[in-house]
Amino acid sequence: MPIKYSGLKTAWGIIWRIVLFYIVWGILLSAIILPFASRMAAWFHTAPIKARLFGDISTAVTILAATWIMTKFIDRRPLYTIGLAFDHVIKDFLIGAAIGCTWLGVSVVIVWLFGWGILVSPSGYTLPVLVGLAVSMLLNVFAQELLLCGFIFQTIRNKSNLIIAILLSAAIFAGYHTVAFKGEWLPVVNVFAAGILFCFAYVITGNLWFPIAIHFTWDVLLGPVLGLTVSGKSDLGGGWQMFIVTKQNIFTGGTFGLEGGLIVMLTTVTAIIFIYYFHRYKTGKRL
Repeated sequence: MPIKYSGLKTAWGIIWRIVLFYIVWGILLSAIILPFASRMAAWFHTAPIKARLFGDISTAVTILAATWIMTKFIDRRPLYTIGLAFDHVIKDFLIGAAIGCTWLGVSVVIVWLFGWGILVSPSGYTLPVLVGLAVSMLLNVFAQELLLCGFIFQTIRNKSNLIIAILLSAAIFAGYHTVAFKGEWLPVVNVFAAGILFCFAYVITGNLWFPIAIHFTWDVLLGPVLGLTVSGKSDLGGGWQMFIVTKQNIFTGGTFGLEGGLIVMLTTVTAIIFIYYFHRYKTGKRL
């Protein structure tokens, strides 16, 4: 009986904090988005980058504000302890960017070697559009990583253990992309695996800049630079393409894009294993 009560108490401690976080975030986001809802609808047709920037800025700011409220008034700790300290930020960001670039680069090269994709000269390329999309995507990734590895992950970890925190957070991360899956199972597995990768990246550094760099580099190179589909969305590029997937199959991800294929599953699992064992080699510690 005491064991069951302890387990229920732990679960309740996790659940009410997560629910309260989402309520606070929902209130803040609604206060910003609702007054501009009709204007945003018009922007999506006349100025799509402006609409995307406004949406991503609003999301990032409100998630950050909700995180501050929860850390200050519920956890009684400074906001930077969520993983936003600036110690080694440049080093971690550069290493994360290198990992993200390698992760995507190997995936694309495999597709190209098997004859399932070709490089092309992009037409309609403009630097201002690319910069606007990159800024928007950075804000979007910042918000996603705050949701994945921030207050929710740390609450689960503090109340249970690291493995449960990683698995549950990765499952929640996959849940954010539910609409894009369209009933396909492999993209679910791949996004779940990517969530595990980002959680590992956070755990070994103790800050969010490392997973943000990995995630951002992957997304910005995949969508705005190469012009490929990102998380099932084909409108995240700038209207140009540098790489075209010529054969859609289970290896290349079909309509979901590369992120939904076996090739990316292979490279994601490889990246997880690499980060885990590199951390053990450098520190001599297990996660």
